[in-house]
Amino acid sequence: MTPTDRTPPTMTFNDHLAHLAERALASIPAADAGDIYAVSFLIDNEDDDPRQPTLAIGCNTETQARRSIQNASDQAEVRWNYAFWIQNELTVVGDLTSDPGGATARQEWISELGLWYAEPTDRADWDSVIGPLATQIEAQFSQTCSQLARTFHTTGVIERSVGRTVPVIVHELEYYEAIALQTEAANPPGLADEFISWVRHG
Repeated sequence: MTPTDRTPPTMTFNDHLAHLAERALASIPAADAGDIYAVSFLIDNEDDDPRQPTLAIGCNTETQARRSIQNASDQAEVRWNYAFWIQNELTVVGDLTSDPGGATARQEWISELGLWYAEPTDRADWDSVIGPLATQIEAQFSQTCSQLARTFHTTGVIERSVGRTVPVIVHELEYYEAIALQTEAANPPGLADEFISWVRHG
């Protein structure tokens, strides 16, 4: 077989996730980077389907925090509650419309984990079988996103994109203990303490 006959290896979902996330962070204009104090890894389920988790990459700035302070209860809320952030989507990995290749790779990844399921036909199936699978998918995806953020710190992706080390907040639209734990895992010790304290103590 000649080199031209070789089929290029298929990119895994983890590779795809890392590639798009790194490219998104690299797209941050240098003129804006100095104002950024945190990066957002927002996890959501497209169409509320646990089999279709997505990761939206964004960031927030000191300017946005100052602009929003009059609408928040205190400084901590305006800095860490995504409702007050810019909500810029530099990329959305796994989105069925904008990233169909990622959506396909995600389904293959979930299937390889043994967690893919067909749409349940009755509520009993959901409670006994599908619910636990959905919970495992969500846990695996969150863990993967946290590991990616930690890798980006280790390899210097965050520092190169923003000009310094800032915390990566791995979150949903709601905040609870699991969000604090996964963000803690995503960052070097102490870096996300302010966010974690806000989640736990308000």
